[in-house]
Amino acid sequence: MIIEHGTGTKDKIAELILEGRVLILAGAEADLACLPDGRWIGGTAANFITAEGGQDANGRIFYSDLTRISQDLRLNHFNLTEMRQIGGLHPVNGFTVAIVPGFSALLAGLSAEILDYQGIYNAPLFGWVSAVSPGQLGKLQPKSFAGNAAGSTEQAAVMSITLPDDYFAQLHIANLFSPGTGPEIHFSQPGFVVDGQCLIGGKPDNLAHYIEREKIDRRLPLVADHEGAMINISIISTDPQGGNTTFLAPVNPALTYRFAVEVLDYQNEFSRLLNELGPVSGALSCICVQHYEHAGLHETTELPFQGPVTFGQIAYGVLNQTLACLTVTHNAEDYSGPGSG
Repeated sequence: MIIEHGTGTKDKIAELILEGRVLILAGAEADLACLPDGRWIGGTAANFITAEGGQDANGRIFYSDLTRISQDLRLNHFNLTEMRQIGGLHPVNGFTVAIVPGFSALLAGLSAEILDYQGIYNAPLFGWVSAVSPGQLGKLQPKSFAGNAAGSTEQAAVMSITLPDDYFAQLHIANLFSPGTGPEIHFSQPGFVVDGQCLIGGKPDNLAHYIEREKIDRRLPLVADHEGAMINISIISTDPQGGNTTFLAPVNPALTYRFAVEVLDYQNEFSRLLNELGPVSGALSCICVQHYEHAGLHETTELPFQGPVTFGQIAYGVLNQTLACLTVTHNAEDYSGPGSG
């Protein structure tokens, strides 16, 4: 397998780092913060999809080993200003991985800007939004790590991998949702929490009240069509009494949202989506925490991918409620150019 995956204790992962392995890691902050300096980036996560199915972290760290395909690499902790230059830092043949802290000002800035960055499509940009257990929100902060034990709540851990000439990388996005036919929804301010009015069908309304009044399925994200790209915004909680709605990614006042088309059988529809995606067991993958819960992945033992459970996915742009994968193939004849797929 070109990219190897597994889980291990912090001591086992430390051994891999000291061997000089190139690693992408996910786990609890306490475990990642014990690791030695090396060629790795990581982010907090409470759950993973492994070869045995969904698992809680419970003192273990999920790893993806890229040593075999890493001809060269660069790793950094970037703030928002530095992230704006990421398109110019892409390798000629390779890809970039970014891990962004959940609920950060950095994530808010990237969500609003990243698709317009110069050169962003020059090579595949894959990654994820670091997470904590939803029950620990407000107590623990999602963090990223860039090659050492110093975690950050406001910097992205970025690793650029140069591949050998006979390898190429491609991005794949599996999205269950499309915009429904309900009223258009507009927000006047960006943010993770909407605590005031928005426009629904052109009229002032409160989203939490609207969801309660119309009995909207809370598993459905808001979806916006951004120049042909479907941008999901997942709702993590609503408070009709207080009038607040909290999202996994910030809403964008420049976009027009609708609630997604209703999904009648979430687990079966998600299984169909996986079948359409094809084999990605050797890919870098990440799955949204909403799918993990609503599709019953925490109870599933046979899945065609492995990776962390996250507060968002990065596939050029910042996504919610998708499965994102980056495959690396040893067959240059099939390569259709940087960033394809």
